Amino acid sequence: MKIRTKIIFFAVITVFVVILNSCAGLRDAGQANERAPLIYTTGWYDDGRLSPKYITYERKEELFLFTEEKLNSPRLDFSVDTLDILDEQERKLLQQFLYENLSCQDYVSKLFDKIKTDYMETKDEAMSQPGRSYDWTYTEGFDGRVYPSIFVISRSRYTLSGGAHGQNEKTFFVLDKELRSKVELDDILEDGARVSLQKQIDDSLRARYHAAPDAPLTSIGFLEETAGVPGNFFVSREGLGFCWNPYEITPYVMGAIDVVLPYVDIENLLNDRGKALFSGL
Repeated sequence: MKIRTKIIFFAVITVFVVILNSCAGLRDAGQANERAPLIYTTGWYDDGRLSPKYITYERKEELFLFTEEKLNSPRLDFSVDTLDILDEQERKLLQQFLYENLSCQDYVSKLFDKIKTDYMETKDEAMSQPGRSYDWTYTEGFDGRVYPSIFVISRSRYTLSGGAHGQNEKTFFVLDKELRSKVELDDILEDGARVSLQKQIDDSLRARYHAAPDAPLTSIGFLEETAGVPGNFFVSREGLGFCWNPYEITPYVMGAIDVVLPYVDIENLLNDRGKALFSGL
């Protein structure tokens, strides 16, 4: 009996140790995820937590071109989801660069009124061409990440107004909370750094698409031999990122293109403001 009791005791201890190790592993994995650098984050986060001072304003509309026959009528689907801030000074910064100096509500209303007017002007044409699609879609949303001294925000738009497919567009905004201004790329680069930066961008794209060193990008489907240095950029703990929308440097089928250059590779191209900006991330 004593032997059986000892066996049960050691079995229980073994199971307990396994559970403890498993929990420790989960805890370590969670901590590793918290330390992992982020480039895109849905919603506004501060140190990984959604802050209550950031709120959203969303509006969805469904507008029929022929209101008297909705079942057979083309329609406009409109959806915009904005991000707002309770702090007055930070709100003014967003309104200036994202919302045309308007409140979120007024910005969305102005946007809807403009698209609605454009859509209703197609009514006569739609009546004369019943076999053609006149369904429209407009979607707009904002994602961002909050750092101590800057916002990094992306505005995504999808527009379909006839044609074979819609158009996606993503635009980044780096906003300096202290200077109340939009950070332009030349604000953080050393003079003459664009040449080296362009080479790093092209090299990164060649590596991604397995092209030979120094091969023109046209050899892998790009529209130009070089991607250049776009003004559509973002910063993150991972490095300096760039984004090109469809048709800008590639055919539509290749979609949006983005690339992130590690900080260690571009540190020597940054001026003092650029280095200070990255050190605060």
